[in-house]
Amino acid sequence: MTVPPPMVSAQDIGKFFLAADGRAVQALDGVSLTVREGEFVCVVGPSGCGKSTLLRILGGLVEPTTGTVARRPGQPPVPPAAFVFQDFAVLPWLTVRSNAAFGLRMAGVRRRAAERAADAWLLRMDLADFADGYPDQLSGGMRQRLALARAFATGSPVLLMDEPLGSLDPQTRRLMQEQLLALWQEERKTVVLVTHSLDEALLLGDRVLVMSARPGRVIEELAVPFARPRDPGIQDGPEFGRLRARIWDRLRDQLSVSAR
Repeated sequence: MTVPPPMVSAQDIGKFFLAADGRAVQALDGVSLTVREGEFVCVVGPSGCGKSTLLRILGGLVEPTTGTVARRPGQPPVPPAAFVFQDFAVLPWLTVRSNAAFGLRMAGVRRRAAERAADAWLLRMDLADFADGYPDQLSGGMRQRLALARAFATGSPVLLMDEPLGSLDPQTRRLMQEQLLALWQEERKTVVLVTHSLDEALLLGDRVLVMSARPGRVIEELAVPFARPRDPGIQDGPEFGRLRARIWDRLRDQLSVSAR
């Protein structure tokens, strides 16, 4: 069996920030990982352990203090990575269509071509009827579908997602998890997802990386054994519960450390 090539890899990543009082605060310590083409990797860990910082380093938004990152280049005008954030990051002064086309426009794609691609994704995300409206006319779940449409419309082979469903109510979050699972199984993008939800990580991921309290380190890597295509019903099975308990056991001690 041919092993897919790496899309993003990091070696011995460390990151320091300056606190308001001038002290150096270490966010990450010696983090290494490789994410292969078409792989869905989830990252869990205590609040403040550097998960979001790691994601931004992988995407090139933040430079590491130490270590190296390698990204497989995309073909212009496709960006090497597209981001989806917890707060949707939609632009309230742009229409829904213009928001969906924004990533492509920033990559230099002409307006009409970008809007055609955006319209196709708005249709897939059940937002076509709102294309000429504005984000404040959308519910939270619809705004997150818009953020996903914008990311997928770029054509980037890599999606970096920072708690994309974290601000949704539990019912909407469950529906969005199922929609994201189905969408990924159709598109097979390379995904790194930061989440606090262990259920979400096990439902969506091929691997789950567990991080320590700050400074963040990878303390366990768990291969998710459920076959693809994956049915959301796996969440009700005993194996799912066993894996959730295993991750929670690893996290419990780290949460205690971060709370001190």
